[in-house]
Amino acid sequence: MGKALTIEIKESPEELLRLSRKQKHPLAQARLRAFYLCQSGQAGSCEQLSEQLGYERHAVGRWLRLYRERGLAACLEVATTGRPRGSVIGGRALEELQAKLSDAGHYFTSYKQIQRWLKQEHGIGLSYEHVHRFVRYRLGAKLKVVRRSNLRKDAAYEEKFKKN
Repeated sequence: MGKALTIEIKESPEELLRLSRKQKHPLAQARLRAFYLCQSGQAGSCEQLSEQLGYERHAVGRWLRLYRERGLAACLEVATTGRPRGSVIGGRALEELQAKLSDAGHYFTSYKQIQRWLKQEHGIGLSYEHVHRFVRYRLGAKLKVVRRSNLRKDAAYEEKFKKN
């Protein structure tokens, strides 16, 4: 058995449970559950806490130290990792791109064409993949492709075929 916990948690067990139910991030929920287990006396050491929570004992020890030094508010802050989500296409360039994508008279037929347009008009040099991902998934636009037409089709027969 490890060293007994010597931490004084100010919040009541009921308040800790209520806060953990409101949290969206699983790490913040686990931290609140650790504080709840300490406060309610269900865990007497970091090892017991780590077994019940499924986290390493060193991580649980860091959470307890963070609570001791900076309080509960610091424990609920979970840093986001990775690159910030943002695009180089913004402002006037974005407005013009959306207008051109929704315009029925003038339309883009390929992502390569959009890539060239962004470079010429706005000086934004992006990879094909970035342009495709941005236009297709972020803006939700589909490129308009003109369908092929038979050169020898009979216009009179086509009019007769249409139901008016």
